[in-house]
Amino acid sequence: MMAGMGIKPMQDDRGRSAPKKKVAPKATRKATRTSPAGKAAAPSVAGADTERVAELERGLVLAQDGRTSAEAKLAQLKKKVTRLQVALEESEERNRVPGRTVGSILVDWGFATADERAELLMVDGWLERIISTPNLKEAAALRVEISEKFVRVCADCHPPAGRTSLSIDRDRCEVCGGFDIDREARRFLDAALINGRLRVIVVGRESKHHRMVRDRVGDPRLVLSLIPALAKRETEQARTDVEHADAVVIWDPQSIRPELLEVYRGAPRVGEVPPGSIGAFLSAASAIIGSD
Repeated sequence: MMAGMGIKPMQDDRGRSAPKKKVAPKATRKATRTSPAGKAAAPSVAGADTERVAELERGLVLAQDGRTSAEAKLAQLKKKVTRLQVALEESEERNRVPGRTVGSILVDWGFATADERAELLMVDGWLERIISTPNLKEAAALRVEISEKFVRVCADCHPPAGRTSLSIDRDRCEVCGGFDIDREARRFLDAALINGRLRVIVVGRESKHHRMVRDRVGDPRLVLSLIPALAKRETEQARTDVEHADAVVIWDPQSIRPELLEVYRGAPRVGEVPPGSIGAFLSAASAIIGSD
């Protein structure tokens, strides 16, 4: 090209032509190729998403279960609160009614006058026991214990051994009840011996009352069987009692179990005496035993 233009090529000192400059080749854009690792990347991402979705679904199920459980507990708590509210309202209603006093309860237990109640409460330890008893009105065991422990007697009578006496007027005495106790005891014995009714059964009341009867009525010719109301007795035993008795005296029918009361009422000679003093009992029993 230079020769055509009349220009001679440059030569070095040795007469050689200068080397031609090499033109750098234009950079070529290499085709982007996806490496084997790149090919595996897409499925890996898809698997991670699937696992994440499954994990979220499991978390949702657990959350739903937890909510169901919480709702069930909440329902139970609401029912409990409702019950407590009803109980509270009932308690408040009961509290609006004035409670029974100790004195009024003791009146129901037979201590009719203030002097009787005061004498009972002055006995060592009994005041503390009575006022510290919860729901005294329903304390049946304590009432029975007091009935067994104490005997209300007048100045002319004495309690059975092991019992504590409480002073009372003669007409309310548990022993004589205003009767001549010695005379009534003789009448009882005469009614049994003269009429040949030597096997007499007395059933009912408490053991302390039976002891007071036995203290005043005694004769080797008389077989007197005393069966307290609380004695363990079966129906067959009651039938045996009736078969071998010349007379049966039922003392306080309400104190005897119905099935036993029915058997004793079937005796050939039987009579009933309401609860009361020993003198009143002996007087009524004499009429039952001695009647034709």
